[in-house]
Amino acid sequence: MAYYTKNYDLFLSATQSFCHKCGNLKKCIDAHIVTKNNEVFLRKFCPDCGESMVKISTDFNYYKKCEDYLKVPDLPEKALTRVLKGCPFDCGVCPQHQNHPCLALFNITDECNMKCNICYYAAEPGLGNHRSMAQIEQMLETLLKTESEPDLIQVTGGEPTTHPKIIEILQYLKKSPARHLMLNTNGIKIAQDENFVKDLKKLGAGFEVYLQFDSLNPEVLKDLRAKDMVEIRKKSLAMLEKYSISTTLVVVLKKGLNEHEIPEIIAYSRTYKCIRGVVFQPIEEAGRVDTHGDFRITLSEIRQIIIEDERNPFTADDMIPLPCDPHKISVGYAAKTMCKDKKGKPYANIMPVTGQLPKELITNYQGTVTFEKDKSFVKTVIETVSLDTAMGEGILKDKIKQKLFCCWPDFLAPSDMGYENVYRLVISEFSDIVNFDSSNIKRECNFMIEPERIIPFSTYNMGIEFSQTTIQKFWVPSS
Repeated sequence: MAYYTKNYDLFLSATQSFCHKCGNLKKCIDAHIVTKNNEVFLRKFCPDCGESMVKISTDFNYYKKCEDYLKVPDLPEKALTRVLKGCPFDCGVCPQHQNHPCLALFNITDECNMKCNICYYAAEPGLGNHRSMAQIEQMLETLLKTESEPDLIQVTGGEPTTHPKIIEILQYLKKSPARHLMLNTNGIKIAQDENFVKDLKKLGAGFEVYLQFDSLNPEVLKDLRAKDMVEIRKKSLAMLEKYSISTTLVVVLKKGLNEHEIPEIIAYSRTYKCIRGVVFQPIEEAGRVDTHGDFRITLSEIRQIIIEDERNPFTADDMIPLPCDPHKISVGYAAKTMCKDKKGKPYANIMPVTGQLPKELITNYQGTVTFEKDKSFVKTVIETVSLDTAMGEGILKDKIKQKLFCCWPDFLAPSDMGYENVYRLVISEFSDIVNFDSSNIKRECNFMIEPERIIPFSTYNMGIEFSQTTIQKFWVPSS
C-alpha cells in the first residue's frame, strides 16, 4: 500500500535535462524539480546511469519568488529554424524560444593572449581564426532579422582585442541600431596600450568595457587564469578611470576558492567612478574546465553572500529575479554618487532602488524599448522611488529621460543624472550538462550570433549537435 515518509522530496514540476554521468548530449532525459530541507534539486532519470540529483538552489523561498517574477515573454521578431527534434536541438532560433536576444554576443576571434584554466570557449594563443568584416556584417544582418533594435551587443572571443581590426569592428557595430555596445576583455591591451584606450573613448556614450576581474588575490588568479593578473587589472582600471570609460567588473566564482571575496570586490568597485557595477558568474562546465573537486556554486549561495554583506546596502528585497529569466539571473540596481571616505579617498554612496519598486511594476510591461514611452510608468516610478530624498540632495527634476541598462525595464532617472550615477549587482548563472533544464533554456536571453543563426549562449557552449544545417532564412512562423 502507499506510504508516507519525511525523507522523500516534494515534487514541484517536470522538465527535461541531460545525464552528466554518461555525458550523452544527443538525447534529453526526464527530470523532476524537487525540494527538500529548503533546497531545490534537479532529479534526473537516465535509462543507462539511473537516478541522480543535482542541487540547483539552496533557498526554496527564493526559488518560489523567481516563479512569481516570471513575465510574459518578449519573443524574437522572427524565427530562423523550424521545430524538428524539439528543444534544445533546434536552436537557431526556433519558434519555441521564449525570449528575444537581450544580449547578442559577437565572437570575432578564437585567438587569445592567455590560456586560462577555465574558459567556456577553450581559447588559447595560436588558434587564430579572426572573423572577417564580411562575416561580422552578416552576423549583424542575422541579429537584426530577429531583433531590429537590440538592447546590447557584446564583442567577445577568444580575446577580442587580439583582432587586428578591433577598433574598426567596434566602430561598425556602434553605428548599428543597438542601444549599447560592450567589449568583453581580460584587460591586457587596455593596461598596456594607452592609444587603444583613447580609441575606445572616442566610441562615446553607450559603450562599455566588460572587464574580467575574478579576484584581488594572486594565488586565486593563478588557479583560475594560470597567471597572476592583479597588476594588469589595476593598470587597466587606472586607464579606464583616467578616460572615464564605463566599466563592469566580471567575476567568475569557484566554490571554496574566491566566493569569500565577493564583499571585498563589491567594496573595491565602489572606489572607482567609472565602474557601473559587478557581475558574478559561477563556473559552468563547458569548454576548458581544468579544476577538480566540488567547484560548483549556485546563484542562491552568491545572492546570500551579497545580502549578508554589512558593507553594502543591498538587501534581500533589492536582489530580485530578472523577470525575463528569473531562475538564472538576479539583479539589484542602485543610484550612485561619488563622495570621500574618512581618509579622503573617492568612494561611491549607493542607494538601491529595486527593492522599492512593486513587483507588478516590472512584470506587467512589455519589452525594454516601449517602456521609455510610457508616461504613466515614469510617473509611478517617480512616486515610488524618491531619489531626491534618498540621496540627500536635489537631483529630482521634472524632465525625466535616462535608460538604466539592457533587459531591465528602463528605470527613468532625472535628466541631469547620467549613466555615471548607475550602479548594479548582477548574478548570472548559465546552463551546462549538469544543471540543464529545458524550461529555463527556452528563456535564455544571451545569444551567440553566427552568420546565419543565433544560438542561446549555454547550448552553444555545451556543444550540442543541432538538427538543422540548412537555415530556413525566410521562414516566418504562423501567428
